[in-house]
Amino acid sequence: MLKDVFLDTDLSQIESHCWDLLYKGVMSYKNPFHYGIFTSTYDAFPESRTVILRSVDTVQKIIRFNTDIRSPKFQQIQENPNVCWLFYDPDLRIQLRCKALATVHIQDEIAAEGWHQIRLNAKLTYASEIAPGSLLDAPGLVDLNRTDVAAVELDEARKNFSIIQTQVLSMDWSFLHYKGNRRAFFDYKKQTQSWMQT
Repeated sequence: MLKDVFLDTDLSQIESHCWDLLYKGVMSYKNPFHYGIFTSTYDAFPESRTVILRSVDTVQKIIRFNTDIRSPKFQQIQENPNVCWLFYDPDLRIQLRCKALATVHIQDEIAAEGWHQIRLNAKLTYASEIAPGSLLDAPGLVDLNRTDVAAVELDEARKNFSIIQTQVLSMDWSFLHYKGNRRAFFDYKKQTQSWMQT
């Protein structure tokens, strides 16, 4: 069982399995790690929201997601690129907290590749003339199942699309288990790993 892997005392093995879980989170919407809680800062307050993982580089320790350049989190990242991630798998009872440094990608190869990879209905979410986070008098409904989409509309949507790349600086791993909870810290800046008190 995968849970038994996390009862190992080899921190390198545990860290490797954590990144494997994140990588698998990209592949399936049924995976708990497919949805991460992403936190940025606005006006000295932390702001958290759920985002979908779009890419995980287990070697370079990079996590990516997509966002609209008009969204508040895009502006917040530009003002303060220090961000955090939170992931939790209720079946494995594993929590990951990651500190990271974010960079934005709009009109470059990384953004172009990301745009090419998402489906049409996802592209249509960037076609709204109203910026994300705007106050409305009534719910704004967008038909994301349309297939008769003009190329010019997609061109306009593309202008609002960006990829946020986060370089993970550290990972705090917690494992809740009846034999005893475990916690470890992986520092990618110092290239160290150590056990922590739970």
